[in-house]
Amino acid sequence: MGRRAGARNQDYEATREVIARKVLGAVVRRGAQASLHDLAREAEVSIPTIKHYFGDRSGAVAEALRTVRTSAAQYIATVAEPGDLGLRESLIGLGSSLAAAWVPTGVGQLFSAGMAAGLFDAVAGPGYLDGVLEPTVRAMEERLRVHARRGEARLDPEDELSVRTAALAFLSPLLVALIHQHGLSGTTCRPLPMQPFLEKLVDGFVAAYGHSEGRKAQA
Repeated sequence: MGRRAGARNQDYEATREVIARKVLGAVVRRGAQASLHDLAREAEVSIPTIKHYFGDRSGAVAEALRTVRTSAAQYIATVAEPGDLGLRESLIGLGSSLAAAWVPTGVGQLFSAGMAAGLFDAVAGPGYLDGVLEPTVRAMEERLRVHARRGEARLDPEDELSVRTAALAFLSPLLVALIHQHGLSGTTCRPLPMQPFLEKLVDGFVAAYGHSEGRKAQA
């Protein structure tokens, strides 16, 4: 029996994901400058194939960025879990590891180029949020909830807006500083000593949200 009109092959979704993962390479390297031709060449398929699976360039970029959510799941899990560290040590460790990985592992290129590709694009933008930025923010929220439940942070772990605000208060200046230094070549025109910056950022955060008695606050 032939396939009914409009029906998809059984491997449609699997093929779509494979192409999306390949397309990601062009997005990371070229950001907003990645053309439909660039995406097709990276994925080793034709432009009509890209359009068949994603509709247009924006759709392909969006789905490519969404694949990061799965491929980076292990890293995201480490962001969410502070281990036995107290609030200050936890944040210093998280910020230091992100700064150290920013250039060598390509995570900075992903954050920066993905954002550039998603800005002012109603289709690609949500793809960047779904695949890259929101998983990071949500993992940061979970880390702060752990600290709040231990009595190390002055946050109600059930107050979603307060926890989200705190997560953004820590991540936003850190990400801007890293993009400033590396994505925008700030190291050549206004260098920022990252470790001292990070320590001041964390000290300010702890002053705003930290419990002076740490875990004793639970007693």
